[in-house]
Amino acid sequence: MSDPTSTFVQESQEDIQKLNNALLDLEDAADPENSDAIETVFRVAHNLKGNFGVMGYTDASNLAHAVEDLLDCIRDGELSVTGDRMDLIFSGVDQLDQMVREISDDGETETNPEATIEEIRASIEAGEDEDVADTADSDDGGTTDDVPIDELAAALEGDLEDQELFRATLEFGSSSSAHVDAMFVLDATNDEYDLLTTAPDNEAIEQGEFDGEFDVFVSADADATEADVTEFFEDNRYLEGASADRLTDQVEASLAEESEADEDASSSSSGSSSTTHSSQEVESIRVDVEQVDQLYNQVEEMVTSRIKLRKIIEENGLVEAEDELEEHGKITASLQDTVLEIRLVPLKKIVGNFPRVVRDISRKQDKEIDFQMEGVDIEMDRSILNELGDPLMHLIRNAVDHGIEPPEEREKKGKPREGTIKLIGERERDRVSVTVMDDGGGLDVDEIKEKAITQDVITEEEGRLLDDSEVYDLIFHPGFSTTDEVTEVSGRGVGMDVVNQVVRGVDGSINVESEPNAGTSVTLMLPVSVAIVRVLFVTAGDEMYGVPIKNIDEISELEDVTVESVEGRPTITHDERVYPLLSLSDRLDVPDAEPDDDDMVVRIKDGVRQVCLRCSDVVGQEEVVIKPFEGVLSGAPGISGASVLGEGEVVMILDVDTL
Repeated sequence: MSDPTSTFVQESQEDIQKLNNALLDLEDAADPENSDAIETVFRVAHNLKGNFGVMGYTDASNLAHAVEDLLDCIRDGELSVTGDRMDLIFSGVDQLDQMVREISDDGETETNPEATIEEIRASIEAGEDEDVADTADSDDGGTTDDVPIDELAAALEGDLEDQELFRATLEFGSSSSAHVDAMFVLDATNDEYDLLTTAPDNEAIEQGEFDGEFDVFVSADADATEADVTEFFEDNRYLEGASADRLTDQVEASLAEESEADEDASSSSSGSSSTTHSSQEVESIRVDVEQVDQLYNQVEEMVTSRIKLRKIIEENGLVEAEDELEEHGKITASLQDTVLEIRLVPLKKIVGNFPRVVRDISRKQDKEIDFQMEGVDIEMDRSILNELGDPLMHLIRNAVDHGIEPPEEREKKGKPREGTIKLIGERERDRVSVTVMDDGGGLDVDEIKEKAITQDVITEEEGRLLDDSEVYDLIFHPGFSTTDEVTEVSGRGVGMDVVNQVVRGVDGSINVESEPNAGTSVTLMLPVSVAIVRVLFVTAGDEMYGVPIKNIDEISELEDVTVESVEGRPTITHDERVYPLLSLSDRLDVPDAEPDDDDMVVRIKDGVRQVCLRCSDVVGQEEVVIKPFEGVLSGAPGISGASVLGEGEVVMILDVDTL
């Protein structure tokens, strides 16, 4: 059974993200009062308020209630959407987010939202005062209240046959007993007509809470006219003036629209209940991620167990068991695919708050930025997404802080004042690319070289030999930064190196492209699923290592290739391309590993790295589970992780890109 608090936290976090994005849409809407965004914002805020209340978190519920009231005023056109007002709403949403995190950690909230609630209430009151002043200054002497269709429908029970409906606006003098006079007028009205409702309501009128006039809504016989109703009220000695409007057609039309909408909803509901309701209950279930992880771990154990079984069968010559093992392998592979599918999560789960981040930073820096996201519905394993959140956030903040120029500077360059940042997700078979691009100033190759030389990352001679793509790679060097000024957004000399380390740690790669004054594009290439891969087992001396089969182009015996020396380094030429020959025993400092004429050569695919690996022997291949290293071993060059074989033997898996 799932924990109610855990479910509440998850649903609240989803609602807060929806609220943030809908608020951004509202802020950008040409007509906020009539936009779909205001309805979404109001609905989500109302849902949050109710959920907090049901769970007993009164402070959070009160804050959500205040936000809801402010949004209600915007929806009704009483308040306008301004930058300061939106800042206040976002501040309230941020506090709600903080309180949800506290509930997740401790089961209760420590944040006191009272100051924010008071600010929101003050904003509402200030806006209402402005509206009162606007009304007083207008030339329209009549009431501005809308016709209360719902109240009239309830009073009439939906039946308008043989009736006429009227609204009469009644004007009283400045007498201190106006509320007493009003009660006499209402009594007289009830004697002549069927009094349906008043605006303001009857209780407010009894208390004298009306500014010299109010409206009454009455039904009369079918032959009654506006003139008849007006004359009736003008003859009342307690009134100084009166006017009447016929509402029959307006109310009939509104009731007909509501009835049609109700029928459509009822039809849709009844139709769907017979075809999809029962299946919907089982199409989607909420499962704790720990349970999914446990299931995945059990699949990993099955993969390891299969390796052990195969070894036992081969050692004992159990030929009759090979078919069963093959069937076992098919079942395990199918189960593995199913579990991996269950673990897939949309990219939007970790980038959903990015529009809000861009909005806040650009507002703080007085920049104008259009942030767009495409392809964020593509799915990846949640363990990879968990690692990807911070690197992508850093790339986005860098694009805002360093990439996009101030509006005035962009205008001088002949660019639009508003810059553009895009986050684009794409999937190609078992790989996903996530690109962050901007149309800002781009990377300055000469500046990067100069900084790299100054910071002793490269020498001047090395700098002269680097092409642009190699220069861009320098930004991933630990501690490297082209920014002299430290800001709270970026420029602390850390970040891009961590991005590189994290992406490499999940078997990914990074590509940077840039053009002066046209912008920069950073693309992360990542696997869709966690690393259960087929590897080739090779040896260096007495040590065994695994090389992912997907990275290998060809395997040869050393005696079948020609090794040449280029600038003192061994190389192999294949199809007129020169491949450096790396010795595994040298690269990995394997003790007592001597080169031999019987050594093997593994050529890596050009798309991974143009290189060949020299090893002592090739001893087979197997599908294994790769466990990435954590702690001090995380990101170790040349090693992507380890795998445990059937008899408990641990084998290092090579990262040929960093070897």
